[in-house]
Amino acid sequence: MAKGKEFKVGLFAVLMAGALYVGFNYLRGLDVFSPLNTYYAVYKNVSGLNKGDRVILNGLEVGSVVERQFIDQHYDEIMVTMAIDKTIVITDSTMAKLAKPDFLGALEVQLVMKAGGNRVLQSGDTLIAAVDRGITELLTEEGLSAANSLSALVNKINDVLDPFVDKADTISLAIDNFKYFSDELVLVTRDARSSLEQIKLKLDYTADSLVAVMGGIKPLLEEYQKLGVKLNAVDVESRLQKMDSVLLSTQAFVDRLNSKEGTYGKLMSNDSLYDNLTRTMADLDSLFIDLRYNPKRYIHFSVFGRKNRPPADGREISTKRKKK
Repeated sequence: MAKGKEFKVGLFAVLMAGALYVGFNYLRGLDVFSPLNTYYAVYKNVSGLNKGDRVILNGLEVGSVVERQFIDQHYDEIMVTMAIDKTIVITDSTMAKLAKPDFLGALEVQLVMKAGGNRVLQSGDTLIAAVDRGITELLTEEGLSAANSLSALVNKINDVLDPFVDKADTISLAIDNFKYFSDELVLVTRDARSSLEQIKLKLDYTADSLVAVMGGIKPLLEEYQKLGVKLNAVDVESRLQKMDSVLLSTQAFVDRLNSKEGTYGKLMSNDSLYDNLTRTMADLDSLFIDLRYNPKRYIHFSVFGRKNRPPADGREISTKRKKK
């Protein structure tokens, strides 16, 4: 009974291994049920080529790498075993070339069919091995070119620097002078930094003073704000209307004065009043003069009575006095 179970387990393991092999190769595009031929190729270096890597013919996968091993104990050649579809006719002019399809891709074996083959190879024959010119060689060539260019540049720099060898003392003195200038510049920078710090302190003090002044101005602004509120409460429009009314009345009054109508207009525009006033003032002047020099004519006391003398013309009296 136990042997029956072991047989079943072994059979199951074999079937699972076969299924895995079939599924793996099917996913790789190989028809596992088609017959395969085995071919060999010998290379010096197969770095990057692994078991199961593809064998490509004109972009189509026709096989895979089965094994890699050294030929002998010198370890200088490696034989690669390939399983290729039996339907592919391979001649002795067919080349198995190691190539890298892209920069990040794995290596693959590319079959290159060339015309002029003499015979058809059979399973177990060896193909012509070749290695594609890879990225490593390109980088090597570019590296050599860059190294040569760098060497030429170094030689040119040496040619340029040779004249300065004799002037090493002068260059050293120039370097010392530059160092002295650098030290002086450091001192100047330090002094400037100290001055800037002092200016900053003064600015801070000024800012604090301004803050204090603004604190004192704030109550004054509040008073002005209250005054503004009071002024806004005043009916300015009605007062302006009253002022306009007064100005219109004044303008009407001035116009009436200038129109020579009414008493005030006539007084301002007629010269007769001025002339009459002038004559009246002259008469009053004569009266006062006569009163001064002949007071008895106007003020007298008489028990029996006395004839009144006619009043004298003050202007005549003044003229007589001037003649004397």
